Amino acid sequence: MRYVVILAMSLVTSAAPAAEKPQNFWDPNYVVSEATARAIEEALPDNPVVAPIRPRKLLVYGRKPTHPGSVACCFQAIEALGQKTGAFQAVASGDPLVFLPDNLQQFDAVLMNNTHESHPMLPVNFKSLSAEQQAAASRREAGLQTSLLDFVAGGKGIVGIHAALATGWNEYLEMMGGPFGGHVTGEVWVKPVEPEHPVCAPLGGQSFRLFDEIYVSKDPDFRKGLRVLLTLDLGKMPDPGNRQDSDYVISWVRPYGKGRVFYCSLGHEASSYYNPHVLGHYLAGIQFALGDLEADATPR
Repeated sequence: MRYVVILAMSLVTSAAPAAEKPQNFWDPNYVVSEATARAIEEALPDNPVVAPIRPRKLLVYGRKPTHPGSVACCFQAIEALGQKTGAFQAVASGDPLVFLPDNLQQFDAVLMNNTHESHPMLPVNFKSLSAEQQAAASRREAGLQTSLLDFVAGGKGIVGIHAALATGWNEYLEMMGGPFGGHVTGEVWVKPVEPEHPVCAPLGGQSFRLFDEIYVSKDPDFRKGLRVLLTLDLGKMPDPGNRQDSDYVISWVRPYGKGRVFYCSLGHEASSYYNPHVLGHYLAGIQFALGDLEADATPR
């Protein structure tokens, strides 16, 4: 089974300059293996956390990663998650013009798939463009950034997976909850902070173990403005020593204007996308961002 990314070029209402030719999101030779695709399918939940109020559409945006396996597996898993549960339809794209207001309006939420770039809304061949074309692309990028912020603040949702915090501009990072400041990599235990919270409910109140790369903030006040959902379970593993307060936040929700934000740092390793605990948490967070799962996002 080869995963086919659905390019959103048909959504574009303003054509890119001729020199900006379509670019691959990642190594064109990289595909999700048959074994990985089967593992993802076997780990998927059977049903949505809640029935969608109406048909939902999720834009999954990602490209040019430093770790192509995670991006490809995320596209595969999110598309399959929506198809199997009926919770949403995923449309994958790496074309920044999908963030034009007229294109965004058809979606209920955006998922930033490991967008490990300082400028994910510039054309990927930006450096090869002429000075005039670069200036035009930079001006357009500013408008696309505003379009995404307005989309969420106006009442829609955004989901960030792993490297979604290793990208973007200050206003975007403020919306998401703040930049990361380091990593914890290896076998870790993860626990729900509020087991009864709707976005944690699929975990059944249980900690779980996996091998992944966890983002760590250096900000001592990182929790400010966040409703924290998952942290490292230091009762079952040694303290990595990356924070003096031993507070390792992994996922959260928060409001942004009238909209909803869900972020989870799990997802660097391909194996996270066939971990049933991770997929269950993703599904709940996505349904929260889409507007179907009611959950308290009040910071604590």
